[in-house]
Amino acid sequence: MKYSLILMGLLFPMFMSAQITDQNGNIGIGITDPIQKLDVNGNILSRQGLISSVTNIDIGGYVSLQNPAKDQPGQAKVWNIYNMGGQGYGNSLQFWAYDNAGCTAGGMCTVRLTITDDGRVGIGTSRPQSALAVVGTITSQRMKVTQTGWADYVFDPGYKLPSLAAVQQHINTYRHLPDVPSAATIEQEGLDLGDMQRKQMQKIEELTLYILQQQKEIEELKAAVKKLTKP
Repeated sequence: MKYSLILMGLLFPMFMSAQITDQNGNIGIGITDPIQKLDVNGNILSRQGLISSVTNIDIGGYVSLQNPAKDQPGQAKVWNIYNMGGQGYGNSLQFWAYDNAGCTAGGMCTVRLTITDDGRVGIGTSRPQSALAVVGTITSQRMKVTQTGWADYVFDPGYKLPSLAAVQQHINTYRHLPDVPSAATIEQEGLDLGDMQRKQMQKIEELTLYILQQQKEIEELKAAVKKLTKP
């Protein structure tokens, strides 16, 4: 007990020099003019977790990461991560960026990344309607689309190859190839890469069959001409 009291006596002045409470009830550690309930000049180490709990259906708890050196327009001086909900923002985790002007006219005040409670991810949109929704251009060195029902069925013996006359009639009537969506459909519903690759391969394989048919006819005509011109 005596040693505990001696240790407390040694540590108490150090603790008091590091902890200051101002008139508003703010506590500062390593700082003399705290501006938050707890203001620490240094790193904080948590051996388990850090909980931000706010009972607000729209905003919820949040974490704010700030860099005062980023003070130019369009530079994200503040990144906030919110656990959002309600009709305004939807049930999601959202990453918001703010510059010096904040949410005033002309300021940066926008959501950059959204992860919905059911696992959908939105980049440039806070309301992703699919597993990954991106508003903008995607740059990738490689993209792999898993696709079933590939177009090799065109080469099956029972496949009915449309006649060129039927293809011509379809083009004259609808202004696009058979089995291929029209420009209006693409503009309204978007382009399914996997499905479109399958349809394009179907047309390539059909073209191959047309070429083989024509080559066979050419060889037959050549043989007939040769026979007719034989002395």
